[in-house]
Amino acid sequence: MAQAGSPETDTKSPPKNTKRSHPRLALFLFLLSLLVYLSTRFVRLPDFPIYFFTDEAIQSQHAVDLINNSFRSPDGVLLPTYFENGGQFNLSLSVYAQIIPMLVFGKSVWITRGVSVLLTLAAAISLGLILRNTFKSRNWWLGTLLIAATPTWFLHSRTAFETVIMASMFAGFLFFYLRYRDGYPGSLLLALLFGALAFYAYSPGQVIIVITGLLLLVFDAKYHWQNRKMALIGLGLLILLFLPYFRHILTRSSETLQHLTVLNSYWVKPIPFSQKVLTYILNYLKGLNPIYWFWPDPSFLDALWPGLSLPTWLFSYQNDLARHTMQGYGHLLWVTFPFWLIGFIQCIRRFKDNRYRTLILAALAAPTGAAVVDWGITRGMAFIIPAVLFTALGLEISFNWMRIKWPKIRQWHISIGLFLAFSLVSFWMLGEALFKGPTWYDDYGLSGMQYGGQQVFSRAVEIAKEKPGTKIIVSSTWANGSDVLMRYFTDDHPNIMMGNINAWGYSFQSLSNDLLFVMTQDDLDFINESGKFTNLTVEETLDYPDGQKGFYFARLDYVNNIEEILAEERAERQQLITDSITIEDQSVLVQYPILDINEIKHAFDGDSTTLIRTLEANPLKLILNFPEPIQISEITAMIGGTPTRVSASVYYRGEEIETISSDVEGAITTRNVLLNFTQSYLADELRLEILNIYDGEIAHVHLWEVSFK
Repeated sequence: MAQAGSPETDTKSPPKNTKRSHPRLALFLFLLSLLVYLSTRFVRLPDFPIYFFTDEAIQSQHAVDLINNSFRSPDGVLLPTYFENGGQFNLSLSVYAQIIPMLVFGKSVWITRGVSVLLTLAAAISLGLILRNTFKSRNWWLGTLLIAATPTWFLHSRTAFETVIMASMFAGFLFFYLRYRDGYPGSLLLALLFGALAFYAYSPGQVIIVITGLLLLVFDAKYHWQNRKMALIGLGLLILLFLPYFRHILTRSSETLQHLTVLNSYWVKPIPFSQKVLTYILNYLKGLNPIYWFWPDPSFLDALWPGLSLPTWLFSYQNDLARHTMQGYGHLLWVTFPFWLIGFIQCIRRFKDNRYRTLILAALAAPTGAAVVDWGITRGMAFIIPAVLFTALGLEISFNWMRIKWPKIRQWHISIGLFLAFSLVSFWMLGEALFKGPTWYDDYGLSGMQYGGQQVFSRAVEIAKEKPGTKIIVSSTWANGSDVLMRYFTDDHPNIMMGNINAWGYSFQSLSNDLLFVMTQDDLDFINESGKFTNLTVEETLDYPDGQKGFYFARLDYVNNIEEILAEERAERQQLITDSITIEDQSVLVQYPILDINEIKHAFDGDSTTLIRTLEANPLKLILNFPEPIQISEITAMIGGTPTRVSASVYYRGEEIETISSDVEGAITTRNVLLNFTQSYLADELRLEILNIYDGEIAHVHLWEVSFK
């Protein structure tokens, strides 16, 4: 059978005197490519990316907690399938991979990220072996070197994000599946194992692996039937691999809906089904858009074709957060685009050949997971795997043609030239990332880099050890999940805690010289504008990478009349504001406290993905007056995970008819609280209170939805 990359399939045969493929040189270059890959990942690993994100820290923190809790989850499940992160159960493989390193070496950025780097070797090795074993490429080591020089892979493979782990397991799945199709039936079992690892590694991987598996099942049905004995064994293994997920969905049946709600997916929004399907298609097409993948700024098209009108989905690069991009680089190396295109066209032309067809099917499946929510590079990382293979095949075809055109060019000339070129690109990116990367973007706060986790908490630990009588209060406004970062870097040191200075500004709390606040510039601005504090003393600062002041370690006191100021504000908070909303075709007057997230109508819009939040009032009081009385028998309130008391009272013509309430304990997800009246009442006024039971009067109260019937 003709093989891809061999003279008889891709081009005319090269000259006889250059036909030898130098297998020892290829193996040597493969080993060197692995060295390039590992060195460009491990060199100053904690320094780039400049942030250490909560999504990285939580992998190791969960591993440590699992060890300390006898390998049980907080709710007592032995070896849980998934671990919670930000209200979602979406961590699995990445946590278990950290257990042995945590036991041996303990927590550090080096170890947490280093484990992820080693797991991504599955991709670096698999890509090279796919090119060697399946496509018989002379330059099969290029798969390893190309992914090393892929900008978005360079960035994310230096993090502990589970997205690159999933994509790496996806690469392993493709390698072993192609070996199975090459006549090695036992490789199917390894393919299923790697597919399961990708499935459990990251939630979009669930969709990607299932879709890829179904496509391969259909298109290769004849081959599966010919190997039905192994296929049946594979089916048994697949059932075993599915059991942990089956246990999870049995115990958390609403988790999928909760996950989509937390991610604000359009699938759980009250919009027509046709609109959901259209949104999915457009999101999916973003993942196949070469402009998105290869060019950091697609506005170059405006210069080439002034006035050209293109669909907005073509220009989707801006959807990616700055911390997930390499400034000036596309997600894929733009100079490789012609070779990617050649390889892609070659695979389309040879779609009937199972080897090429598998790559096309993998590329088509790769965006399916991300499209469920909204496109983003972290959700779409799996596309890198077939894209690198397209590029490698395109390079092989191009240089085979070059050798025919110029017979004096020998294979080893091409191999050495390619190795040097892409190695130089890899090390160039490393140099730019380390020396220029810290100042690529100047937003180091919550909406940007979220810089400072390691720097702030490491310094806090030093101070806590130097001054045991000092309690250090670290602001949480500059990063997501900063409490996870605190636990990771401080090992739950009793003198270090999270807290924002505005909590002291809204309610009277003890302020003494033993309290050292770690604050951002926004916190300082609040202090200066509030008029509630005095004697502010900044003891030291931590700078951002661009030299600006980032964090302030300060002590302060209240002004003398602080209690009078707070009493006046408390009185103002009791006053409700009035607005008009539409409920059951009526214009209903509603009274409510000041909100700092969304508008009051979002609590009654039927959309479980939108919420309202009080600026500082606890409880959240809602008073609804209906022009035309309505029948009410039950009320449902969708609330957050804080221990909460929900109360409701119905009135008719100014008289209270019935009041009911329900207390619910804490949870890690949103939930519906149902209040049933003893009977159905005709009412023209409804009063609802939502109280965070263990919080004070000054607290944020969250409410997603209110409905009644």
